Amino acid sequence: MKILLKLYPILLIIAALFSVSEAQTPKTYTADEISRAEKLFAEANDLQEQEKHSEALAKYKEALDIIPDSIGLLYNGGLAAFMSEDYEQALAMWKKVKLLDEEDWQVRAKLIQTYQNLGRISERDVERKELFELRRSGKIKELSDAEFYVREQSEIAGRRIMVFEHFELKGERALRYAFYILDQDGKPEFRISLGSYETTNRIWREMGKRKPDERLFHLDGYFNGGHATYGMFEKEPTYDETREMVRGILEKEKKPISSSTIVSRPAKDQEKQKPEQENDKPE
Repeated sequence: MKILLKLYPILLIIAALFSVSEAQTPKTYTADEISRAEKLFAEANDLQEQEKHSEALAKYKEALDIIPDSIGLLYNGGLAAFMSEDYEQALAMWKKVKLLDEEDWQVRAKLIQTYQNLGRISERDVERKELFELRRSGKIKELSDAEFYVREQSEIAGRRIMVFEHFELKGERALRYAFYILDQDGKPEFRISLGSYETTNRIWREMGKRKPDERLFHLDGYFNGGHATYGMFEKEPTYDETREMVRGILEKEKKPISSSTIVSRPAKDQEKQKPEQENDKPE
């Protein structure tokens, strides 16, 4: 799993944004302070890329002692703290980033992830609501264009997971949540997703079981060489309900209601038609 660092130019690294009072003057820094902060920032980023997260966090904090309102230092420091499982420290740093830059939607996603890991569910839900409202406002084109965000990075049943939540149900094979189960290298091993496919909905409507504005949801697992369906739902499950079902699948408590196996094809055929699940893997 690649760590996404924010590599700001030094002028943005030292930016101090104030919203309390227009009369408040941003602090200025000496050339020596800027040089020391820049050096520590680079050293911390190198350590972070090497996955030495605790050491990186110490460097970020040392730089923040010099320039406490650096967005770059705070964001990357939050990443180092999160990867060190120091979620309280990550929360403190990312909340400050949000205060300094209200339009940084990525840090809002990070706050959602952090509240999840801290078990602070009501605060997680408030932050998620704000993220969706910000998207609906249309203020940030990047966010308006985004189809999903990373909702959670943690462990379920002893397995590392990364969860994508789609902002809208779109397309023939619409997804709401995609739980990627990661291997030891942080790469996706298989996926469990909650979706609502047009083909299934069309069949149910033709059978008179669904109204035009209603959708049928199903929980599916996409594995190497196979697919399994674990449930069909007339009412969309909540995130926490879906997460609990994923836990049951990983702990082999929840059994599939149907399954299929992908038949191996010759190499030339495989080049023409790749398995569907590959299309939804995170980069």
